[in-house]
Amino acid sequence: MPAISDLQGYMDALRDSFNPERACGRRITLQYCFTGSVTGVCHAVIADGALMVAEGRHPAPTATVTADFDLWLRVISYQLDPLLAYQEGLYAVEGDVETLIESDAMFTR
Repeated sequence: MPAISDLQGYMDALRDSFNPERACGRRITLQYCFTGSVTGVCHAVIADGALMVAEGRHPAPTATVTADFDLWLRVISYQLDPLLAYQEGLYAVEGDVETLIESDAMFTR
């Protein structure tokens, strides 16, 4: 994964790593609320193999992740076990946690 240093870089990484074949037939919206070295909100709408990423809040996300930006980068690059980090309260998820976990397969790391 290329170095990500800001919200735009994170959104670009989502676009670059998206695997449309793995998202066929799915309709989910993931929202990310970041704190720490980078603050901001963005969301990713996955709809039947297509991805749309934008800055800002979505009115009806399937799941919302709230995390320290640097910690989340460690989670998505598997430097931290995503499930253990969640269970330890290192990041929070509102909404459908199972869909968030399943969405990992839609992105190549």
